[in-house]
This record gives sequence, structure tokens and C-alpha cells, in this order.
Amino acid sequence: MVGLIVVGVLAGLLVAVGIVALLRWTVGADVRRAKVLAQGEAGTARILGWEQTGFSHGGNDILRFALTIRLQSEGPEFQATADRLVRPMEAPLFQAGMQRPVRVLRDGERQLVELE
Repeated sequence: MVGLIVVGVLAGLLVAVGIVALLRWTVGADVRRAKVLAQGEAGTARILGWEQTGFSHGGNDILRFALTIRLQSEGPEFQATADRLVRPMEAPLFQAGMQRPVRVLRDGERQLVELE
């Protein structure tokens, strides 16, 4: 009987941890993106290339872009990556060599990058 209770508690704990991780990954990503777009410094990114992350949302792929970024503050260019959900009809707007508006928010040592 004690064994069943322990197994039940562990299963419940695993489910709770899974739900929290899922919410952090989905809702947390939306909150982070909104914060970067609202508070980040504007710049221009040149797309160096992209790769599939293996994740999708609503049937649309989430791609990881390799970027060279120049901020409007005219600092030196730097390279970064950014993940973005790309719908099939938007794919022509995200090809290697193209320039796209970007927002960068410095968070301590990290730089959070979002393609607009």
C-alpha cells in the first residue's frame, strides 16, 4: 500500500513538473518575445542562414537563424542567433542574404534577439 502511494506521489510530481516546463517553454517564450520587441534596441540583421529546430507550432516550423546584426546605435556588427516561427507563405522573406528588422535586448551577459 505504501508503495502505491509513493508511486502515485512520484507520478503526480512528474506530471506537475512537466506542466510547468511546458508552460515555461510556450507562454514564457511569448512573454520574452513581447518584452524584447517592446524594450529592445532596433537594428538590422542580415540572414546568414537557417536551420530547423525540430519544433513546430500550429503546423508552422520554428527556425533558428544565424544573423549578423548592426544596431542603430552604430556599434560594431556582431553575430547572433534567433528562433522564429515562420509560416510557409512568409518563407520568401527569410532567405540567406536578406536583411530584416531586429530588436536586441541586453540581459546581463546575454543578448536576446528577436526578428520582427
